[in-house]
Amino acid sequence: MTSTLHWLRNTALTQWLAQYSHLLGNRDALLISGEQLGQLPDKPPVKQSIYARKNDAECLGNTLPTYVMLKSDEEWVELVLSFRQQITW
Repeated sequence: MTSTLHWLRNTALTQWLAQYSHLLGNRDALLISGEQLGQLPDKPPVKQSIYARKNDAECLGNTLPTYVMLKSDEEWVELVLSFRQQITW
């Protein structure tokens, strides 16, 4: 089981990293949702995995950077359950 899934719902990834990157462990991952998907940098800003829900991406109509791994609703549930803890930002 991996460590922490940081779910960014109300904070842009670059802003979150500027403030909280020290909280991101080697086995952590990031889940980006909502409007935050439209604010992603072109290149991966961290070595940890970055996920998004397919439905969120389709609703926004944005083309996401290739480092973002899209998850269906079923895969999203499995992803959340695979982490020891989840923090929503």
